[in-house]
Amino acid sequence: MSETVGRPRRSLPRRVGRLAAPVAIFSIVYFGVLIYAPLRLATLLFPIWAPGTPELLVLIVGPILGRVAHELRPSPATRRLAAASLTWLGCAFLLWLLLMPFELLALVVDPDPREAGVLIAAIWTALCIVALVGAQRLEIRHLTLPAPTLTRAARLVQISDVHIGSRAGAFLDRVVERLLPLRPDVVLITGDLVDFGRVPAAELAALARIEAPVFFCIGNHERYVDCDAICARLERHGVRVLRDAVDVSLGGFVLVGIDDAERRTRVREGLAQLAPLPLGYRILLYHRPDGLEDAAAAGIDLMLCGHTHAGQIMPFGYLVRRFFPRIQGLYQVEATRLYVSPGTGTWGPVMRLGTSNEITCIDLQPASD
Repeated sequence: MSETVGRPRRSLPRRVGRLAAPVAIFSIVYFGVLIYAPLRLATLLFPIWAPGTPELLVLIVGPILGRVAHELRPSPATRRLAAASLTWLGCAFLLWLLLMPFELLALVVDPDPREAGVLIAAIWTALCIVALVGAQRLEIRHLTLPAPTLTRAARLVQISDVHIGSRAGAFLDRVVERLLPLRPDVVLITGDLVDFGRVPAAELAALARIEAPVFFCIGNHERYVDCDAICARLERHGVRVLRDAVDVSLGGFVLVGIDDAERRTRVREGLAQLAPLPLGYRILLYHRPDGLEDAAAAGIDLMLCGHTHAGQIMPFGYLVRRFFPRIQGLYQVEATRLYVSPGTGTWGPVMRLGTSNEITCIDLQPASD
């Protein structure tokens, strides 16, 4: 009689129990935001209207169908459909945020449904327009940092989280057009340049127009899709991909790129693998803003990250900050500085509210200046 050695298999009730909580949370969010919110606004504006089966099917299935369609048959048309579906999710979330205070108020007073519906619809429309326009704007932030180990001034330009796939290749064209007049000495891309599988190389061709050297480290979205193929496409356009690697081709600079990972110890592990680092002004490219203390211990001068999008659509920033307290901007531990980009593009809904798309221009000043 044989025995099975190893961990005992979880019973079916236990496995179902582990799935129950996430399924319940997803259902509450999905139905509350995507179905309840638009239906509630419709009944306020048109009290005698009752949704039929076609309307309910569009609300329930439409957002999922748009995203699945692109996965099954990737094309420019299905990608636009997927982007529209995710953007509708963002719009519905903003509507839900407006409806929650109204529902609480309605418990105390008895507002006129029609007047309340018109007011909510007007505010919602304005917020959606502001968010949609905000996703198209590109801001340039200038920073000046001391770099005593350099013998000459240098200009770095960082872009991060462009998310080609969610965004069209034309958006990357605009990003490149904005950064070219900055005349950078080097362009640094801190991950999530691409977030859909099978994005054609032609949609990344704008990068080849950058005359300065371009370096790239992968983000979580490259890991989620065809990472090796994405890196190969980028290299064909002259981008130098740093995957747990060091580059010293730029005089005076030591560029380090570490692959993204969820575990908080990733920077320490990656730097230990690459130690000892060459002498020079050391710049670490890592997608998520983790491991600043480990970078300082390894003698990194400047660490560049992204990932957070600064929350992208308020009030998500408050939630993101719980996971990444260094959510946006400049931080310092000992002599090591960290800059966290709020992202150059958007993920999911093509919307920005309370945040901005950023191209970061960093001027490094040597001690002699």
